Amino acid sequence: MIEAIASFLGMIIRFIYSLVGNNYFISILLFTLLTKIILFPLYWIQIKSTEKMNRIGPLDKKIREKYKNDKQKQAEELTKLYSENKINPLGGCLPLLIQLPLILAMFMIVKQPLTYVARTPQEDIKTYTQEYLQKEEVSNNEMKEYEIPIAKEKKIMNMQVFKGFNLGDVPSNVFSKDEAKKSSPLSLAIPILTIVFSILSNKMMMKSSTMTDEQKQMQKSMNIMMPLLSASISYTMPLALGIYWLFGNILQIFQQLLTNWIIKKDKEKLALDEGGAIK
Repeated sequence: MIEAIASFLGMIIRFIYSLVGNNYFISILLFTLLTKIILFPLYWIQIKSTEKMNRIGPLDKKIREKYKNDKQKQAEELTKLYSENKINPLGGCLPLLIQLPLILAMFMIVKQPLTYVARTPQEDIKTYTQEYLQKEEVSNNEMKEYEIPIAKEKKIMNMQVFKGFNLGDVPSNVFSKDEAKKSSPLSLAIPILTIVFSILSNKMMMKSSTMTDEQKQMQKSMNIMMPLLSASISYTMPLALGIYWLFGNILQIFQQLLTNWIIKKDKEKLALDEGGAIK
């Protein structure tokens, strides 16, 4: 299934790549922007769901306390509470569930750009790998592993952003003893920036939402885990994925600012309507 998603997303990136003069860097940026726009309605559902959950937080807590020794009755009362307020407790998880296969597909795309973006036939990739490794028999794993160096050597794809910064480079290879794999020290900037913007994005989300004590504790844990995870992935994967992740976090900050502005306007309108009704 992930391969099918990777193939479909790779076609989109390929289309963007052809539109922007075969510039892989711009293609990744535009693709990231496109995914954010498409997923925004789901993100909005998540925000509204969280708001509703926060609104009934005191009632939720009261039910949990009242029926803490009767889990069945507690579940029944909570289900009734959610139903009366038209809340889906899993509504906030939907964007995360959809983004997971998207991220896994991106792992495959950036590691195999010839297969998924350049749409190079497998027979040609096999021939290129045989030439690159200078041997007649090559495995499927070898064909996958050497797609990036082959793309660089044969200039099948333009992955160069500027001198010393290639989207096929892996930041962890800065310290590699293998000169063929060695990356420029500049590539280390991406995992560093990724962790910085991930922290900023998480802090904004936490600051802009009203949370219960349990949610705040969970969010604090996420604020530590997610930046470390994103930095780790950006450090060990080709820079194309790091750029996707970093630009996604930057867009997330602007998305949060837009969402906060919309929610603020909605609250101001609601306050005016209620004030008018009282008069």
